Amino acid sequence: MQNFVRFFTKIGSFLLFALLEGVALYLLFSSNNFQQSVFFTSANKVAGALYTFEEAVAGFFYLKEDNEALLRENNDLHKQIDWLENELSRLTDTTGIALMRKEKPGEFDLIPAKVIHNSVTKLRNSITLKGGKLDGIEPGMGVANADGIVGVVSHVSNHYAAVIPLLCPPNRFSCKLKNSNASGSLVWDGEDRRFALMEEVPPYVPVSKGDTVVTSGFSSIFPEGLMVGTVEEYDVGDDANYLILKIRLAVRFDALSTVRVIRFKGRNEYNQLKKEAEEE
Repeated sequence: MQNFVRFFTKIGSFLLFALLEGVALYLLFSSNNFQQSVFFTSANKVAGALYTFEEAVAGFFYLKEDNEALLRENNDLHKQIDWLENELSRLTDTTGIALMRKEKPGEFDLIPAKVIHNSVTKLRNSITLKGGKLDGIEPGMGVANADGIVGVVSHVSNHYAAVIPLLCPPNRFSCKLKNSNASGSLVWDGEDRRFALMEEVPPYVPVSKGDTVVTSGFSSIFPEGLMVGTVEEYDVGDDANYLILKIRLAVRFDALSTVRVIRFKGRNEYNQLKKEAEEE
């Protein structure tokens, strides 16, 4: 109790001053319109600055949710584009093939996922995605982004997935030249992350620098026509039976952020049929 009295005695003068100052300010601003105007203008500026700061902080913490919402919206837009392209083909194609495809349920779904680990400097690189079994991702599914194909899912847990990227020899990916439909296999030689080699292309196939390379559709991993890259240069192989094309990859593997896992609805049936045919 004595300590409290001693403390109050020390600051008593300050408290009295603060009380009298408050009374004086109240009398000043309550009886003078000009001072009231100045006070409220200043108060509004301070409040406005505080609200702006609060909004900026809240917006920062909601960036993750906003990005995920944009990713889902972008995924829905891609589905709409695919539907419109199929509809356009149905209306303009006279072979009936597009109509047959249109009458069947969609063959592919796109599952958005976030890249949380990515290596590009090793001989056998790897990618880890935030997204797993609970999101519908399974081993063997293709992975792509807005620029082109990225790789194939190798392992999954409930919430995460490991991906074997293009930058991981000796894995090969089936692709073709868009202008001639000549197919080959794509493999990374372990050197420059920007390029890969397209092998097994017949020597009589016309090739020019800048030609577009896309997926062939010869597997249950990628649908036909996804971007792979463009021809940078080409040469005849050692046995002269095939061309070797140096392909500038469309995907920047050192800047991966969000991807889409491609789910082929008929994948199990396709793989089972292929296995039975190979065993005969």
